[in-house]
Amino acid sequence: MATAYNYEVPLSYTVNVSLTSAPAGLADFNVNSIAIFSNEPALFSESYRAYMTPSAVSKDFGTDSLTAKMATALFTPVPNFRTGNGMLYIFPFKGVNATAGNVTTADIAANLSNFKTVTNGALNLTIDETSTLIQGLDFTSVQTLADIVTVIKAQNPDVDIETVENKIKFTSRRFGSDAAIAITTATGEGITDLSGAEYLNAAAAETVAGTNASGQTLAQAVQSGLEQVYFGGVLSTQFADNETVQANAASIQSMDVTYFNEITSPKNIAVLGAGIKAAGLSKTRSLLMSNSAQQAKIAIATYATIAKSVNWKATNTANTMNLKTLTGCVPDNGLSDTYVLSAQTNGVDIYGNTGGLSVVYSNDNNGYTDDAEANLWHKKATEVAGFNYLRQTNTKIPQTETGMAGLRNAYEQVCVQAVRNGSVAPGTWNGPVPFGNPDDFKRSIEERGYYVYSIPVAQQSQTDREARKAPVVQIALKRSGAFHFSEVIINVER
Repeated sequence: MATAYNYEVPLSYTVNVSLTSAPAGLADFNVNSIAIFSNEPALFSESYRAYMTPSAVSKDFGTDSLTAKMATALFTPVPNFRTGNGMLYIFPFKGVNATAGNVTTADIAANLSNFKTVTNGALNLTIDETSTLIQGLDFTSVQTLADIVTVIKAQNPDVDIETVENKIKFTSRRFGSDAAIAITTATGEGITDLSGAEYLNAAAAETVAGTNASGQTLAQAVQSGLEQVYFGGVLSTQFADNETVQANAASIQSMDVTYFNEITSPKNIAVLGAGIKAAGLSKTRSLLMSNSAQQAKIAIATYATIAKSVNWKATNTANTMNLKTLTGCVPDNGLSDTYVLSAQTNGVDIYGNTGGLSVVYSNDNNGYTDDAEANLWHKKATEVAGFNYLRQTNTKIPQTETGMAGLRNAYEQVCVQAVRNGSVAPGTWNGPVPFGNPDDFKRSIEERGYYVYSIPVAQQSQTDREARKAPVVQIALKRSGAFHFSEVIINVER
């Protein structure tokens, strides 16, 4: 029988064990999540809702709503933003749509027979303050007013044209107070001016001026939304004038998101597109789609979901928007050589047809869309890596070279992942060496695609040391880029 004692010395007197765990770190920011800011009526009262299916959006906004159609476009292509683990957030938005200017003829049904005699008609339209002369219009085969519209449309003017009862309506493809249409007199030898009373009867036409967007601005809504949940992409159902879009782009440039904006007028490439590029607003990505304003909204949503489809934690997943098909979207029927070249100059992407294939042609607005997406991911991933290194210790990170090496390594692991996903690649640094040891810098870029550097702890100022600041870490990256264009020279001898 065991002997009983009045007192036993605790085992912990000899071996004292404490269980600890590393503090939890931050989760990565999901840069592939997309927010739609909708100014359409919603069947919920929350400040926003999250969605994983388009059918849920339809229940809240209605199947025929633009919001539901844009949401469906986000889920349609493969891959899409869900491939990159993105979420869809929809925020009610109190922005009022801009409107487009238009001009509508009086009832001209009685003039149909007059049109049938015209073999060389000329129509002079002032479109968004620019005079556009359309010549060589042959109406001898027309049977209806709709046929007249078809003949005019064949000349591809940058204006929407439709019949309204026995009238013809011309509508600007831009929005705002400077988006105006007028029918004016056409002059020229041997032409038939269509502005006369016996044809379009411009003197009796009704003109409606466009209006600018008003109410809450998109930039305000985005800032408010980011205070509630993080998203990396911004779309809006609001139709906006150039001034409003440019202001939104300027404000959003300071935020960690990508703003996807549609351009609905080919001529507006050289105005809005050029303005965005000249201002260096690289976080705004523009796509031309002039088929209709609604088709443009659906196209930019489809574009955005493909851009946001990259799984940054995987291997060889980085993409480019160039030559991608916007599933469910038809190519822009308003393109011409002039507009294709204008898009290239002014950094606006276009959606065209080549050899029966419908594809995006991506252009440089202070970098391409894949550059903007890679930069956004790398910034947010680096923020999390640095925070978690400093956070996930039960003691402290000492102000020593050992502590600093650990911090640099945390940032370097993001660079390693950038090489793995294909957004960074080894190459030659062509500019001057901006920091660090020149030989180490060039060798690291050539061998790894990145270089991470900080000054020795001993060289930092006493003020920074007392403030417990780490020496500044500087990182150089070599973007992998993408081939978008090829030239071939073939020498043939016979």
